[in-house]
Amino acid sequence: MTKPREKTREELQAEIEGGKKKIRQFENREKMLRQKLFKEERRTRSHRLIVRGAVFESIVPEAKGMTNEESATFLLLLCHVYFSFFQALNLNFPVIQT
Repeated sequence: MTKPREKTREELQAEIEGGKKKIRQFENREKMLRQKLFKEERRTRSHRLIVRGAVFESIVPEAKGMTNEESATFLLLLCHVYFSFFQALNLNFPVIQT
């Protein structure tokens, strides 16, 4: 049996450089995938907010003429009344099914 030939210094150096290149490629691929995931999460959130805003406007038509601050105040007061009502009756807060 013959002994395998040892790699030269240049071959080893080239192998190291090849490994470093692969590492950079994988790091760039990871960065691209993270950006893609972030964009998808952002798109999903935007869609959810638009749908919920549309539901709010369909239930409260006057909301179309409200400012953002007025809409927020309206929702906060509505939640306060809702939770106070059930707390006053010593009941658990029911989840509204649509």
